[in-house]
Amino acid sequence: MISLDLALIFFLILVVLNYRAQRSVLYPPFIFSAMWLLDLVVIRLGLIELDPLHGNTLAIVAAGAASFSVGGLLAGLAPRELLRIHLFPPKPARAPDFFRNTLMIVLLCGLPVMFYQIWQLSNSLGGGFNILMQARLALIESIQNEETSQMRVVGYSTLITSLASLLFATGKKDRQFWIVTVVAFIVCILGTMRSSLLSLIAGLSAIRLLQTKQESLRGAMRFLRWPIALFLALCIGLIFTNKTPNYTDNITGGVIGIATFSALSYIVGPLAAFDKAVQSPADFISTGNYTSYFFLHMAARLHLMDYTKPQAIESVTFVPFATNVYTVYEHYFLELGIIGTLVLLLFIGLLHSLLYLKAKQGGRFSIYLFAYSMYPVLMVFFADCYNNIAGYLFAIAFGLLYFSVGSLPLRLLPANKQGHLSSQTGP
Repeated sequence: MISLDLALIFFLILVVLNYRAQRSVLYPPFIFSAMWLLDLVVIRLGLIELDPLHGNTLAIVAAGAASFSVGGLLAGLAPRELLRIHLFPPKPARAPDFFRNTLMIVLLCGLPVMFYQIWQLSNSLGGGFNILMQARLALIESIQNEETSQMRVVGYSTLITSLASLLFATGKKDRQFWIVTVVAFIVCILGTMRSSLLSLIAGLSAIRLLQTKQESLRGAMRFLRWPIALFLALCIGLIFTNKTPNYTDNITGGVIGIATFSALSYIVGPLAAFDKAVQSPADFISTGNYTSYFFLHMAARLHLMDYTKPQAIESVTFVPFATNVYTVYEHYFLELGIIGTLVLLLFIGLLHSLLYLKAKQGGRFSIYLFAYSMYPVLMVFFADCYNNIAGYLFAIAFGLLYFSVGSLPLRLLPANKQGHLSSQTGP
């Protein structure tokens, strides 16, 4: 308990220092340390039964947060003139809407396809549950059996609609933006992925705060209370639509009890699971390298080497309740050791903070990329989402396509040149 109290004091100081560094709630080191402070506060309050944490585990977490913060300080040394260089010019006052309208129509047409896919997934499994619950179980089963075709349809649908909503949000908040955003929310709910909802809501909130310059703690909380309430409502609703009775029947307290236990277990469970990995590393080392997965997998696809992929879903451990997520640290710690973990987190903190400082200069492409990057830092207490290199590359490519094609003067019909000339000459 003494080590937990010391860790709480350390993170409280680190949160204050990181906030003072940029006076912004969007500064990645501030979010990183704030999420860990929240995690430790919930553990200290003893709101849920949890296996005890060891001092060496808390020391690793604290050192990692400090290293991430140092990366943020190094990013602050970057020349502001360099950060002000934008890949795409500011959006003109009368930009062509052909590409935006076309993308909106494509996403609307894809919505029935998503409905049909979820219906097919639900029917493939059966079991007498509701459609979303059966579809989620079928998705989990396909991941376990490495049948990725079904998961790709759902995964890419949620990713593309969410990215489109973030891209539209960097411009004007017109009818097209609201239609695409509603479609994105519907697709995320159909995909039964709370992570997709968090990524979408966090990204849209970050764009709003950057555009309105409401990054101070007081100003941000006046706005963020509504997105937070929306996420909690949707997240709790999904618990009762895609969790099986085997999960909910073992929890007492009715609806409130189930929602409370689910939220608290998601917050505190991963750190307790990581503690077990720290105490007995040999029991958690899996086949395949997770940290370098993207590069090793690409080399294997090019037949340059043999590579065994790590298991898609981690093994379950009990803390004492079941969990299979181990915070952002687990794979780095097991594969790189403590020093390697600290070096990697410093590098990640440097890159993420540079992206934040670039987005703060107002470029639409950098704002979009930073909005997409909000999810990994919000999930550091839960799992490692920074290693999704393929997702970042897809987001970059999608954004480049949107801003490149969207800036071209495309028209469905040719412009009326005669009317244009007559309006210039006048009577």
